[in-house]
Amino acid sequence: MTPQTTNSVSTAIPDDLVSPGETPELSVVVIAKNEADRIRPCLESVFRAADGLGPFEVVLVDSASTDRTVDIAREYPVTILRIPEEHTVSCGAGRYVGDAVVRGDRVLHVDGDMELTEDWLGAATEYLDTHAVAGVEGCLNETRHPEVREVDKIGGVMLFERDALEAVGGFAPYLRSYEDVDVGYRLTAAGYRLVRLPDVSAVHPLGDPLEEPFRRWRAGYYHGVGQAIRYAARKPRVLAKLVARQRFKFALLAWLTVGVLSILSTVAVVGWVAASAFAFAIVAKKLGVRGAVQFVLTKSLATVGATRGLFDPAPPAETYPLSAIEVVDEGRLPAGYARSKLD
Repeated sequence: MTPQTTNSVSTAIPDDLVSPGETPELSVVVIAKNEADRIRPCLESVFRAADGLGPFEVVLVDSASTDRTVDIAREYPVTILRIPEEHTVSCGAGRYVGDAVVRGDRVLHVDGDMELTEDWLGAATEYLDTHAVAGVEGCLNETRHPEVREVDKIGGVMLFERDALEAVGGFAPYLRSYEDVDVGYRLTAAGYRLVRLPDVSAVHPLGDPLEEPFRRWRAGYYHGVGQAIRYAARKPRVLAKLVARQRFKFALLAWLTVGVLSILSTVAVVGWVAASAFAFAIVAKKLGVRGAVQFVLTKSLATVGATRGLFDPAPPAETYPLSAIEVVDEGRLPAGYARSKLD
């Protein structure tokens, strides 16, 4: 381990971090927007987790942050790209831009507010080495099951075989959210396998249960569901999976529609309200009153957002303006590499 001190920050940089002329085995794409409070522990955890796994590079894609996210990231040997505010800034856009310049045979996707555990990446790499799968994920915050499970999409911290990701077109940059679900469904529809490992891959902060739905609404995350459904219109197998995943939202939309139509009759309104109150009581018995309020609020906003997303089509990925991406620092990429790839 070679210590590096920059701007009074001391961090242990692994010996196997690639120099500009080397080709990495692993590329890490970190996406961030206004993560000044969390980007330092995120990057530190990436370096710790990747230490000893072979040559690797780290690319951070910033989505027009207005805080010190980029300034802090520049203290580390990472390549920094910035998406201007006037272009689509989303998780999908960040992943798409990062994947456009990485060089590794495998790509790890990490959100800038996550802290990787030290052991998961090594276990995930070993699993890819010994199994015919295109990608793996772990559990966030806590283990949810004791065994390896085959899944049809992965999210959170995601480790992909780069050639498989490229074979299905990669992430859709114009989706406001759901880009991980979309690309997972496209991979499995194409015959690739994805798995979830039982170990915790990262610690991820949880927002206030009642504030989080509104934050996601303001960020446009709920629109991504409808966008993804429309984006998959010409991919029947992907479309079928997306629609099946939204069956609760469709049921809630139908129930809300019934509620609107019931205003034509006092008896119908009373019946609809009574039935809704009964359903809420069932949920509250299981989740508690606060949990039930959060559940109903989240599902209602998600349903409305998904409906709106159906009328907000996502353009083809290849039309995303990569040439507009700002190269803040090429870090461990060869000089001019990022700019040439983005042009």
